[in-house]
Amino acid sequence: MIGEIMAQYPKYHYAVASTQLVLAMLGMGAALRPKDFIEIAIEPKPILTGSLYQLIGIPLLTLAVTSMIDLPAEIVVGMFMLAAMPGGSMSNVYTYVGRGNAALSVALTGLLTLTALLTAPLILRTFASEHLPPEIPMPAGVIVREIALFLLLPLMTGMIIRRFTIKAVKLSIWSIRCSLVVLVILVVGSLGSGRIDVGAYGWKIPLVIIGFCVVIQLVIEVLSGKILKFSMRDVTALAIESSMKNINLGLLISASVFALEGPTAAFGGGVLFVLLLYGGATLIVSAVPAVVNFRYQKRGETLRGGDL
Repeated sequence: MIGEIMAQYPKYHYAVASTQLVLAMLGMGAALRPKDFIEIAIEPKPILTGSLYQLIGIPLLTLAVTSMIDLPAEIVVGMFMLAAMPGGSMSNVYTYVGRGNAALSVALTGLLTLTALLTAPLILRTFASEHLPPEIPMPAGVIVREIALFLLLPLMTGMIIRRFTIKAVKLSIWSIRCSLVVLVILVVGSLGSGRIDVGAYGWKIPLVIIGFCVVIQLVIEVLSGKILKFSMRDVTALAIESSMKNINLGLLISASVFALEGPTAAFGGGVLFVLLLYGGATLIVSAVPAVVNFRYQKRGETLRGGDL
């Protein structure tokens, strides 16, 4: 019975992915307020720096990694898919819990989510197209449509609801909870359907993907803290925001462009493998700067209390 259900999952992969993204973005939009974006005008340097990290720095870092290490084409495409994605809503949660600059994290997530309509297709066409097999085009128009319908529209709807009703907070909480349930269905369905051959990649590919996540954080922390001399709270927000990508959007684009059925199923499964593995890895890796900053801020509060 369960095996039969799993076998049918690829037919519904796109519907599950789109539902999950809509719920996540609706919840994120309902949690945003217009004043969250005031941070951009008040202190533009961290926002500008964070934008450059994600729009230029990470794609170039991905290019360097994929050029130095011999990887299958579908893994390379999956990594550039990650590089093209804006930060996700979980980065805001991690930054807040870790006592980083939550306002900076929220503003940066919102800004890059809005600009993803242009930047995501551009990054994918520039860096990923040459690694695709001839039978799989990189349809920029389809990607733009997916971002507009399933990312920007629910995000703006959530913000409008937040503007006119105080119940938007409950909507945000329940939308995000439901999106997590659908995400579990997506992960279980993708793995259980047999379209992702985890064992085919051995240990090398998982280590590269996890290491890629770690390198992003380390590079951002060194540049932001040691060179640009940002505060610890800003460094924490930028490191988490840059590495915690919107995997939901990546899963939707993957479902739209790379089918899990037919002759290109293996390629699509490889891209999906990268997204799912990175999404799991970043939940653990991003906890490190959050915990470090939390302890740093807590220690500072203790010292200031002692001085008083």
